[in-house]
Parts: sequence; C-alpha cells; structure tokens
Amino acid sequence: MTPDKSFLPRASRRTPIILILALVIVAALAGTVWAAFGAVRGGGRGAPWNPLAGLVAAASPDATATPTRTPRPETPAATLAPIDLAIATVAATATATATPPPAPTLAPTVEPLLPHMINVAERYGMDMTRRFVVVDLASQTMAVWDPPRPARIMPVSTGDESRGYRTLAWYGLVGDYWGTFQASGVYADDGWYLFEDAGHILIHSTPYKLVDGQKVYEDIEALGAFPASKGCIRLTPEDAAWFTEWNPKGVPIVILPKDQGLGIN
Repeated sequence: MTPDKSFLPRASRRTPIILILALVIVAALAGTVWAAFGAVRGGGRGAPWNPLAGLVAAASPDATATPTRTPRPETPAATLAPIDLAIATVAATATATATPPPAPTLAPTVEPLLPHMINVAERYGMDMTRRFVVVDLASQTMAVWDPPRPARIMPVSTGDESRGYRTLAWYGLVGDYWGTFQASGVYADDGWYLFEDAGHILIHSTPYKLVDGQKVYEDIEALGAFPASKGCIRLTPEDAAWFTEWNPKGVPIVILPKDQGLGIN
C-alpha cells in the first residue's frame, strides 16, 4: 500500500531538494579548486592537472627525496689537546730518566771499607741493598751492613788457636736467640746461635762472673786485639745489646778466612 505523502509536513517535503542543491554547490566549488591547483602544477600555463603526476615525480631520479629522520650521532670520545699530549710525554720522559737516589753515605772511617764489602757481597752472592754481617778474623772486627745507615764496625774476639780453639771460616744465617746462658763456669748475655763445631758457636757478650751480684768481665781487653775465646764471637756488652736490638735472626753472615780480611788495620 503506497503511503499518502499528503500527510507529511511541508518542511519534510523540501528536505530532498535542499540536499541536492548543497551537493551541487559543493561539487562546483571542488571543481574550481582542482582547476586552480592544476594550473599551478602546470607551471601557470593552464595545463590540465594530472592526479598521477605527483607519483611519477616522486619516482623520478631528479626528484628531491622526502627527508627522513636520521639517528642522533653519538658524542665522540674526548681526546687530549696537543698541549696535554706534550705534557704527558714530558712527564713520562722525566719519570723514566729520573736521577736515582744517592747511595747511602758512609761514615768517614767506613769509606775505605766499602770496596771490601762490595767484594764480599759479590763473592758470597749477598744483596748490597739488604742487611748482612761480616766477621773479619784477620782484624778481629765485625761489620754490620744495614743500608741506608752507615756500616757499624765492632771489635770482637774469636777462637784462640794457641790454646787449641778456633773459629771456622763460615757462611750462613744467624740462628735463634739464646739470651743469657752459662758455660764453663761463666755467664754471657745476648747469645745468638750460629753453627756447631766441637760445641755451640755463638755471637755473644764478653763472658763474666758474678761477684757480690756484680758482673766481672773476663778478657775484655782482647776485643779487637787478639783471639781469646773458645770458638765463639765475643762482643762488648754494649755492642751485644745493640746487636740483639737490631734483631739479626735470619740475616746472612760471613766469617772470612784470615787471608781474605776487610783490610781494617
């Protein structure tokens, strides 16, 4: 059944006509815009606009490529300026060619002894930069080498061969600390063990007896003068105490033969 349009409102019957007129106006305006754009693309010569011309131009080798965003470059590593390199080179050269520290200064009375100490160290493979001890049977002295301090020369008395005793030429390390001990009816202080040779051979103070509680030393005049011991190396009480304070355990020690002395008169 066909609907009766006479019942529709008048405004409703005019709506299709208004829509048609709006579409016609929009189409006319669009055509005008497209024509103007085509004139511009055609170089102002009124050439018809071709909607595919843009695609063809983009494909042309001479066309300007569309800019693309490139990643931000990493910050380059810092480099030293030439002046810095020059300073570094000079500093390195100065370090490499620095003047070595001066050799330890020996006391005036020890300077003539230095060549002999060097000779002994080379002969027995000892390090001149480290501690060692040399006993000189010929001069009845003992030299303590302890760089950078000056060598300490101490008078000693060794084995008395005229009474059948001896102190062997020997090379080794200072042994354990014996402290005060008693032997053959006398005492001795600050004993340090060396080796065995018909008994214990030590470095120690001059022996003494106790008289009314006082120490009475024997043969103290022999120190630095002549052999008077039974094989041990005797020192003055003061030097023996100093030697203990110096702590010689494990230090190399050489007892030189009589014909290879240090040249001390």
